[in-house]
Amino acid sequence: MRKFSLPLLPAARALAVARPLPLSAGLLSISLAGLVLALGLGFVLPQETLAETTRYYDAQGRSAGSSRDSLDGSRTRHYDSQGRSLGTTRRDSTGRSRTYDASGRLQGSSRPNSSGGQDYYDASGRREGYSRPNSRGGYNYYDASGRLQGSSRSNSRGGQDYYDASGRRQGSSRR
Repeated sequence: MRKFSLPLLPAARALAVARPLPLSAGLLSISLAGLVLALGLGFVLPQETLAETTRYYDAQGRSAGSSRDSLDGSRTRHYDSQGRSLGTTRRDSTGRSRTYDASGRLQGSSRPNSSGGQDYYDASGRREGYSRPNSRGGYNYYDASGRLQGSSRSNSRGGQDYYDASGRRQGSSRR
């Protein structure tokens, strides 16, 4: 299973990705290649195409990136902390999504599961992990073998706080 680092999962929106994303130290490192956060600041899309921007921060409060949604919610663009494009996630009306890298190559996918969370798959369709809602307004994230990898919970800034499997805060998001 591949490893990647993330300032925690949507976690603010759990996005399917099957390749590691190089992120700064202090971010959660897990072996779920099916979850990734959108990262980046500084790049501004034309106003008419934006519905919502979510910004991500590491445990020390440093910028870790951002994601920007389209007005209809069908597309999310992901940026690193320097504003460079990391890729795009496209969603259909059933809640299924596909994530592509900046060159347009499929990286992974997700689909709703019966517990109210998501199942995550790599680009070849192998299940990489899943999420389930928790009692704190967020999600618990598991690898394909059912081992807890991390969690999220709602915060007062309209986003999520992210924790590793041991309960240590790894980062946050704000809208």
